Amino acid sequence: MAFYSSHGAAGEVTGSCHLLEVGHIQILIDCGLFQGQEEAFNYDEFDFDPKEINYLIVTHAHLDHIGRIPLLVKRGFKGQIISTKATYDLAKQMLKNAAGILKERRPVLYEHEDVEKTFFLNWSFLEYNDSIKLEKDIEVTFKNAGHILGSATVKINYFEEAMNKSVVFSGDIGQTPRIITSKIDFWDEANYIFVESTYAGRFHKELTLSINEFKEKILETLNKNGVVLLPSFALERTQEILYILKQMSKDKLLENIPVFLDSPLAIDITKTFLKHPELLNNQLRKSIKRKDNPFDFEELIQTYTREESMLINKSEGKKIIIAGSGMCEGGRIPHHILRYAGDRRNMILFVGYQVKGTLGKKILEDKLNINIENKDIDIHAKIDMIDGFSAHADQEGLLEFLKNPKNIYCIYLIHGDVPRLALFKEIIHEELKDKAHIVKMKEKIYI
Repeated sequence: MAFYSSHGAAGEVTGSCHLLEVGHIQILIDCGLFQGQEEAFNYDEFDFDPKEINYLIVTHAHLDHIGRIPLLVKRGFKGQIISTKATYDLAKQMLKNAAGILKERRPVLYEHEDVEKTFFLNWSFLEYNDSIKLEKDIEVTFKNAGHILGSATVKINYFEEAMNKSVVFSGDIGQTPRIITSKIDFWDEANYIFVESTYAGRFHKELTLSINEFKEKILETLNKNGVVLLPSFALERTQEILYILKQMSKDKLLENIPVFLDSPLAIDITKTFLKHPELLNNQLRKSIKRKDNPFDFEELIQTYTREESMLINKSEGKKIIIAGSGMCEGGRIPHHILRYAGDRRNMILFVGYQVKGTLGKKILEDKLNINIENKDIDIHAKIDMIDGFSAHADQEGLLEFLKNPKNIYCIYLIHGDVPRLALFKEIIHEELKDKAHIVKMKEKIYI
């Protein structure tokens, strides 16, 4: 018999972790970190025995999908891990960085040695449209999720009670079009689909409009001799921003204006993007083939060391600072906010989703006063947000993903808050005429 159970991202947005049991074989799909108000869940014991997990399939390298893998290893997991090569490369960087942040918190969730052990395990690389047999009657196939570099949707074919069945796990699905990465591929058939629903209740602004709005807000601040602070996720969002700023540089809009990339992790990850040009869109692949780095331009200054970062303060006048973390929960951006948030000429421009309970969300909600590093500061800088860059599909994109496969028995909704999931469930009933179910935490489902 085959059963599914949820151990994260059920009725919540973060901590993606899903267990599929086919007979005696246990397959875990992702093992992510809980973030924001859900962070305390990271310290709960797993509701399964990590030693019993045979396979771990990793959909992509965002921390809410990979952040507890070293903890899984620490608790005894020694099975096979399957991902794309790009996800493996990015996960190495993301988890090393996460361990450095987590060691400052008490209790310590895991340490660098747990990350190192993770990458000594048996990793198998599966690329898009390729398949791998896990057991005689279990086969895994990847398709491009269109979310971030190397992200995959996963289809597991299995033989159960004299029937061939299939289940798809969406991971995170990207919107179309994307700024730098290639677009999503769709499945033709699936019996069960577990689909993320982060933006199931929203419709994204057209991407070109968001790009133009981003440029306008940047120039508006620079024209006032202000400083633009861009709290940015090191993975994907920073590379998108760099690409847009390069276009602005080509158009002579940034002449003599320093653009600081103040994030060692983002600098390293950008190098990884250049190692995988086959996963980028046609325009960027052509650029790389011409030896024209799509993420570099004349005004860009990379500040890798702490000493280099501190020198940013000596740069007088208008400038742009890109720094992590994207939700202001660490990295170097809090220091820049402390320094520049009191000046009305400046702007803090968010370019990504802010989880409840994070410093970024607090800044967006309370634009006057905030506490950073035990210091109360008055914010006079303009606070704004561009939300059209989202790497997640909106309602329209999710429905497009779901309407393509044939032979669907049930659609299971995960990775979203309950009110949004309830609304999306009704839309699925009305528009697709498919059965849908909202998954609950620790719920066990026969499939």
